[in-house]
Amino acid sequence: MIVNSLLSRKRNYLYIYCFLPVVALLLFSCEDPKNEETFLSGKIINPHKDYVVLNDFNGLNDTIPLAENGSFSKTYKNLGAGLYTFSHPHEYQSIYLSPGDSVTLRLNTKAFDETIAFSGNRSKENNYLINLYIEIEKEDRKFLKNYQLSHVEFKKTLDSITGARLSNLEKLSKEHQFDEEFVCHAKQYIEFSSWAKMERFALVHYGKNDFLRSDELPENFYSYRKEFKINQQALLNNIAYRPYVNALISNLSFSNLAKELGSGALVNRRSFKYHEKRLHIIDSLFSKGTIKDIYAANDTQQFIMNRKNASEINDLVAVFLKMTDDVELKKRITTMAATYIKLDPGNEMPNIVIQNTDKKSLLLSDRVTKLSVLYFWSDDEQEYAIRVHDKIKDLKIKYPEIDFISINLDNSDEDKWEEAYGRYEFNKEAEYQILNTSPVTAQLALRNDNRSMVIDKNLTIIDPSINLFHYQIETTLLGYINR
Repeated sequence: MIVNSLLSRKRNYLYIYCFLPVVALLLFSCEDPKNEETFLSGKIINPHKDYVVLNDFNGLNDTIPLAENGSFSKTYKNLGAGLYTFSHPHEYQSIYLSPGDSVTLRLNTKAFDETIAFSGNRSKENNYLINLYIEIEKEDRKFLKNYQLSHVEFKKTLDSITGARLSNLEKLSKEHQFDEEFVCHAKQYIEFSSWAKMERFALVHYGKNDFLRSDELPENFYSYRKEFKINQQALLNNIAYRPYVNALISNLSFSNLAKELGSGALVNRRSFKYHEKRLHIIDSLFSKGTIKDIYAANDTQQFIMNRKNASEINDLVAVFLKMTDDVELKKRITTMAATYIKLDPGNEMPNIVIQNTDKKSLLLSDRVTKLSVLYFWSDDEQEYAIRVHDKIKDLKIKYPEIDFISINLDNSDEDKWEEAYGRYEFNKEAEYQILNTSPVTAQLALRNDNRSMVIDKNLTIIDPSINLFHYQIETTLLGYINR
């Protein structure tokens, strides 16, 4: 459970995406931009939205429209050489561009990373990078058994893997004449992936109960921390940088709090104390600015979403507000906190307007007649839509005392919802859609489509954010039935 959560590498980016502009950052370049045009084109199969985005930190934040067939193209002048972030809703990847390039990519959103393929004069660099990413993702799962090794054998094994990847990079660089600048970024990519594993070692190897035994690790175990300057916001564009920083923050926060409490077993990673510690660590690692804002906002947001204690939410938000000078970001975090606090257990659920599959509109109070679970979904997340409906089929059979109500979040002025429930063969009698989604989704803090809520027949909120896939979900539901 611990390892799986630590290995997630895109989740945190999606949280950040909700609070800051869709940014991804240009890594530092050894050369000045040349007065040459750079051409980027491609095609998206099964697009989620009608656009893609190319970003850097020097002012480029470009939304490129998709044609009806999913194709796009754009010409840029004076782009510097380096890593950029190419993104499409819910997904992103680093790509390498330099002045005068003509790069084409193609992908299918149903397997975003696995289907990206590049052509053009930077295809060898970019195909190497995406193949390296996929290789590391796959081998990370096999690598888990190595966390049980002694710290000496663990580091020896990891150094061997890292060394082999660096040697292969050097070999391919000579063979395909990779850009020197690209090789610099690819090397950092490999190193970040290795360092993230080093940061995870203590908690995975010793576990919570024996975590303080990690004090036996030699002083040079984390020597790379001193050798590397982490506070470089340009590095945010390297897709391996963020997982490394997250692992570092988690390790330092857990370690500091475990020492304060006298045992790792007493550390609750959902608690106010732990998240307060994380914000203090972030504050110590980064100077005020983009990096600090991203990580502090992300952590504060996660706490707000998962806590049901208004006082603790306000206390953590107060810590966050001292860490940033971004007025707009402060407003967004405080607004989110206020929204979630209004949805605390015991408060009344907003009586939203919904429509059934016959396009008949009604108030939520007209539909809710007993203990109910509201589960929200969007066709933008097709895998989740199918998964949550399959889960509900099972829960409906086991708990007839509960009414499970499916509510779609897609634009009610379009036919997307009708096409979706027909394609998935969902039960039309159980499907509803929110009307005027924009103001309502903000009111309910429905920033993502995997929110589910428990309310009673009077629309009183019992659980504002229930996890339908939690291993103890049935115990939780039984508790609500018997309360």
